[in-house]
Amino acid sequence: ERVSAGLRGENIYPIYMEMSPIGACNHRCVFCGLDFMGYKNRRLELPMLRKLIPELGKLGLKSIMHGGEGEPLLHKGFSEIVELTVTSGIDVALTSNGVLLKKDIAETLIKHCKWVKISINAGTADTYSKIHRTKPADFDEVIANMSYAAELKKKHNYSCALGMQVILLPENRNEIETLAKTAKNIGMDYLVVKPY
Repeated sequence: ERVSAGLRGENIYPIYMEMSPIGACNHRCVFCGLDFMGYKNRRLELPMLRKLIPELGKLGLKSIMHGGEGEPLLHKGFSEIVELTVTSGIDVALTSNGVLLKKDIAETLIKHCKWVKISINAGTADTYSKIHRTKPADFDEVIANMSYAAELKKKHNYSCALGMQVILLPENRNEIETLAKTAKNIGMDYLVVKPY
């Protein structure tokens, strides 16, 4: 009904929004389209979000996906942002590189998010480190974090869809099957393969 009202020329509020809680990122992926922004440590401050998010809920916003220009989990108040979103009647989702999806935040995210999608652009630690321009150990960290998330989901019967995404590049094209097997083995619900 709301979309139809908009088509009739009535002012309507959006039903979905993407929010970048922070501009900083802990990786420097070779394909990043936001590198021109310089990964500045800009953030949406909690006092402003404590006012904005409930207002968005009252206006009828249905869903917020946190991702965007930085790594959302670098925001120190991200757990609060997720809980605030849910208590405001808004569905919440996350796109992340997953390195910081540690046990202390995983419970909150898997409990409240409709979906969590991790950008993991290789099937091996060596290729991952070259594409993400980070240390190889981050690959193992992401796999461990997502495995734990899948265990939490199963243990508590949470409905959060857990997935991984890979950008298909010449550097990783021979590792897609390896990544798919890993994703399946650790309990992911899906794997997205996107062209660059």
